Amino acid sequence: MKKLFLRIGILLVIVYAVCQIAISSMPFSWGNTRLNTKFQSYKENHEQYNTLLIGASTTYRHINSTTFDSIVNAQYPELQIKSYNFGIPANRTPQSLQMLDALLDYDMSNIKHVVIDMSELTKMGADNLHKKEMLYWYNWGNIGDVMKASYESEKGVNKFGVPMLHAFSFGEKSLLFGNGPSVIMQHAGLNIEPLSVGPDNNGFYSLDQEMHDDPEGDLAIRYNELRTPDTIAYRTKRCQELVDHYKTATKNPNKTIEDNLKDVIEYCEKNSISVTIMLSQRLGERYEYLIPLYNQLPEKNRIGFQDPSAYPALNDRDNLFDLAHLNENGSKVFTQIFAGEWLQRLEMQNIIQPKPTPVVEQDTLNLNTTADGSGI
Repeated sequence: MKKLFLRIGILLVIVYAVCQIAISSMPFSWGNTRLNTKFQSYKENHEQYNTLLIGASTTYRHINSTTFDSIVNAQYPELQIKSYNFGIPANRTPQSLQMLDALLDYDMSNIKHVVIDMSELTKMGADNLHKKEMLYWYNWGNIGDVMKASYESEKGVNKFGVPMLHAFSFGEKSLLFGNGPSVIMQHAGLNIEPLSVGPDNNGFYSLDQEMHDDPEGDLAIRYNELRTPDTIAYRTKRCQELVDHYKTATKNPNKTIEDNLKDVIEYCEKNSISVTIMLSQRLGERYEYLIPLYNQLPEKNRIGFQDPSAYPALNDRDNLFDLAHLNENGSKVFTQIFAGEWLQRLEMQNIIQPKPTPVVEQDTLNLNTTADGSGI
């Protein structure tokens, strides 16, 4: 019996070693086709980009990199902003932090600015088990914090169940359970989705454009069924209720994610990289834990769009694609607002100086005034 257990143990060690070699042979992005496509695109011209936009679909679909660069450079040409949108649908905040770490590890020599869009923290349901998109990003460096953060933020039996699901998923990733074909596709160069980098090849891809490119997909259903006036109005009302309730919340239940974000800010600032943490609009019940977390971050490093009353255009049906996401026109509106808010944060971080208000000469003021003081 001892020999049997010994042989099983040796076999597991061999399997684990082989899997680790296979994992190390692939880029960090291997488990998500959209991310992998973006990373391959980014690598081709990475030296030209100095700004990384990282987050979930509210980054992917809402910040038009081309428009953002144009707006910022028109006001501050010395910044020479060239941004790449690394937004990925359903990205959780820990995934975004792992992505940033991997991108900076790849090459941080040109990076001057980073935007991180907060989303889900650690949610993990049984319906997400075994999916490579939910497994690939775990590593020995983040699994402990992910389990701890999920324990902090969950309630009831989930305080133990969710951390165990993360641990189980980390084990699956470590042994590549069911992911042999993914490894083969990655090395064969088939793990790509060319359209996902967007028409300008900078990572931004509007929902309208994707619906046009893939008319047989489910986006048309989302557009028609999740964009009714009643559902939009209810989501707006609910977001306002949550914002009003948690606006001044000082007790953040998720200390681990807070520490992770503050560590990122400190690390980047030491390397002369500006960091801005964004909280997007129309996130609904997620504000229960995202707003208290957001409130703990330094004011100069955060931008929040959670208050519907402050940004009514972002809740207008004409600018929405579905219940929570903006359409292409909405993304233009959002990008313009975001660019202005972002520049204010750079001023607060002393990276740029405010543009002086033009001084109107007295002679100019009197151009349309007659000698007796009356207007022409």
